[in-house]
Amino acid sequence: MLLLGNFQHTLDDKNRIRLPAKYREKLGNDYILMPGIDGCIFLYPAAAEEKFLRAVEEMEFDSEKSDIIDIISEMSATVEADSQGRFMLTDDLLKFANIDKEVRIVGSFKWIEIWSEELYLKRKAKKDRTPETINAAFKEFHKSVNNK
Repeated sequence: MLLLGNFQHTLDDKNRIRLPAKYREKLGNDYILMPGIDGCIFLYPAAAEEKFLRAVEEMEFDSEKSDIIDIISEMSATVEADSQGRFMLTDDLLKFANIDKEVRIVGSFKWIEIWSEELYLKRKAKKDRTPETINAAFKEFHKSVNNK
């Protein structure tokens, strides 16, 4: 499953967003929402549940790792999209991601990232998107892909 591209959306009055059809075709209608990196929300297909459970079971716990798991699990949610593809973002995740109304939904190869539009645009403006930088990044990416 390859999830690519990005889409701008607006929360409705019930804090719902609609996942674009091209993503729903690949992910289905049941999702796991988790706090992500740098203030985004990660969206995974519900089928990833077993993978997450195995990862937690294999961890060697100490108090720091336990705190991390507590934070992630307390803020995470499972959601089901309605017949129109809409699902609700929880208050905890909206606050975490600083989402007010405008959101950006971004494919990240194996998962979806949901960003506040403002933070997405700020991060995008800071990234070096010159051909030289993209060439270097692609060479590293291509090398990694071909070594698998």
